[in-house]
Amino acid sequence: MRRRWRYIIGTIAAVAVWTAAPAAADLPGFSTYQTRYYVLHTDLGPEGVQEATVRITLMAEEYHNRTKGLAGTVNKRMPFYLFKHMRDYNAAGGVPGSAGVFTGEALMAVANPENPEATWSVVQHEGFHQFVDAAIGHKIPIWANEGMAEYFGTGQFTGDQFIVGLIPPERLERVKQGIRQHAFRPLRDMLVLKHEEWNSDLRHENYDQAWAMVQFLAHGDNGKYEQPFMSFLREVARKTPWEQAWVQAFGTDVNAFQKRWEEYWTGLPDNPTGELYAEVVVLTLTSFYGRTQAQRQRFETADEFFAAAAAGKLSINQQDWLPPSLLKTMLAVAPKVGQWTLEGKGNQRFLTCARADGSVLQGRFQFDGGKVRNVHVEPLKKRK
Repeated sequence: MRRRWRYIIGTIAAVAVWTAAPAAADLPGFSTYQTRYYVLHTDLGPEGVQEATVRITLMAEEYHNRTKGLAGTVNKRMPFYLFKHMRDYNAAGGVPGSAGVFTGEALMAVANPENPEATWSVVQHEGFHQFVDAAIGHKIPIWANEGMAEYFGTGQFTGDQFIVGLIPPERLERVKQGIRQHAFRPLRDMLVLKHEEWNSDLRHENYDQAWAMVQFLAHGDNGKYEQPFMSFLREVARKTPWEQAWVQAFGTDVNAFQKRWEEYWTGLPDNPTGELYAEVVVLTLTSFYGRTQAQRQRFETADEFFAAAAAGKLSINQQDWLPPSLLKTMLAVAPKVGQWTLEGKGNQRFLTCARADGSVLQGRFQFDGGKVRNVHVEPLKKRK
């Protein structure tokens, strides 16, 4: 199973705060919305509510899909408070200097209209803590909890999917430097790190290392460690002492494991998931393009589609709405990804991206009841 990653450097948000959630009735201007998996309390306008609803629905489904067999069923909607202003977030109990937090009961975050992806990176991270608490009901090792939260925090919303698995070059370089300069804890020490010790020394290095551990266990050496990692988490979810679960999954030679972990990271090329980054862009733009086709808005060329998109002239059914900010972000990076064309015949024409290395990615989709479904990327033959 392929996983793609995206990382956004921002405010450290993984702060453990165990406090009562605010009462929605005590928050002036807030309205409450029942979404599929959350009770959303917010003072954002209609478009903000729409975006939050779409994103958190896919987010919760990704949590569930990635932890199948590990966690129990979350049988009630989880509370989520999304604030328009930082001052109101702080007044309601949000930690000063943070952009989001799981309080032990509710997920809280403050919107950042100038950088919405930073907002959702925090929500995805803190939301995982909330999900684990609701689904498992007891603590997992702090490195696994925070590493997996980073796993989801770096996820990329494409409109119809929630993609994880990207290795950002800037974070890869930090991990390589951390290993070479011995800035990280020995894995043996990281494995036994207590929750209180983590919270008393919040450092980017800890988050990078926890992420790198989870990333390696999930994907390293062509997925060699994925099943043992899942077995480890499964046993922990069954309340097996985590030390025992680790030995059952990986054995007792932690030093050999650390050596392979370091070799893996220092041996990666500068941009090991460049094609996956490109796929994220193709998937996202295809989600928008597919919606225009559902409305029978036709384009002769990809440039014509991009021009209409930039001018805000795409025809999209409100029942299949996507955030305009997402489109704006992807339009800005699309020229850097490759050369775009519309290929196919008649009504079966698809956005196609030819990259500098000769690879070709084509976005595909289907319709179901007039709505876009099954958005995916098909790699085509390389072109010279």
